[in-house]
Amino acid sequence: MGIRNVSHSATDNIRLPQIELRDEPIGSPNLRVYTPPTEARELPSVSVAAKLLHHREHITGIAKGNFPSPVMVDIDPVDGVCNLDCAWCCQAQSRSSRPAKFMSPETMRRLGPFCRDWGVKAWRISGDSEPLLNRNIETLIQSGGDSGIDMGLITNGVFLDRIQSFSYLTYVGVSLDATNALTWSQLKRSPPEGFKKIIRNVQHIRQEHPDLDLCIKFVRFHSETSLTKDQFSKVGTNFDDDPVSQTNNLQEAEELEDFAKNLGCRPITRDAYPTGFADTYSFSKCHATPLGGVFDASHQFHLCCDARSVHVLTDDYTRNDWQELPSLWGSDRHKQMIADIQPKKCAGCAKFKTNEILEHVVMTSEASESYQVNFI
Repeated sequence: MGIRNVSHSATDNIRLPQIELRDEPIGSPNLRVYTPPTEARELPSVSVAAKLLHHREHITGIAKGNFPSPVMVDIDPVDGVCNLDCAWCCQAQSRSSRPAKFMSPETMRRLGPFCRDWGVKAWRISGDSEPLLNRNIETLIQSGGDSGIDMGLITNGVFLDRIQSFSYLTYVGVSLDATNALTWSQLKRSPPEGFKKIIRNVQHIRQEHPDLDLCIKFVRFHSETSLTKDQFSKVGTNFDDDPVSQTNNLQEAEELEDFAKNLGCRPITRDAYPTGFADTYSFSKCHATPLGGVFDASHQFHLCCDARSVHVLTDDYTRNDWQELPSLWGSDRHKQMIADIQPKKCAGCAKFKTNEILEHVVMTSEASESYQVNFI
């Protein structure tokens, strides 16, 4: 088996803005004015996959078939509904397969202490839907923060004005995917006024929270080469019947760095999953699955964030006073579910690089020799 030279991580080259706030007598003698930095501070180039080295216990456990609790889980405060309609959305099928559901405040309050006691280190608050549609989102953030959970938020940014507890968040990723209102409106199928609201929200957060890692996320998309919503569907549902989405944002991707810098944000760019992506996988098993999972608003726990509603370990993680999920984790049932996953049938895999490293470097495969693992 040949080894591909893959460069897919958006964080391989991180630029983190330095923030300056200065007092200026503009209208008010106490007004704080945000000044965009002239230069960004360079961080060492470290790939996402290299973070595996920090979790040696989990790597060893996966290799031996003994799974520690997940490192990071996705928290979905909302199921089945989104205020935008992205042309490349890999979660459209998940949303269409179930009714709208909002995580209750009681579940949110229990989730923080439960994850802390189980050993989960981080939450990525996101979902197959827009998480900030849940008006109780502050309860969730408070629960995680009080429990010492490392938290990040991924949102389309329209409702960022609903968040107050930014001090609890390690980062906020705003999935903008455009640098002007027209392209944003076409790709998101939403009135262009939404783009302007997002920019106002970002500017306000940057002003009030200068130390927050605030990121502008950009997915490079072209309707002829990227997977669209239809191609993620397993039931043949036609989601993409509006020709206005047949466009691309490749030119604007070149403008993102300056655009984000002017907002005082860190740019993150990646490609939309390309057509035929699964055919390029150089791994045969989903070894990375035990590193994470998904708590959804309907109390289901999903093994994979890219395949919500497909691999469900329990349909109620609150069952037996929240003890069913830990008892299932690492069980024969859990291992069999992972063994039954066929990567070639997964149109997109966010952890494909991690899977390749686990299969060919951590473990041993026919291709391991090609990596020359002893030459470090």
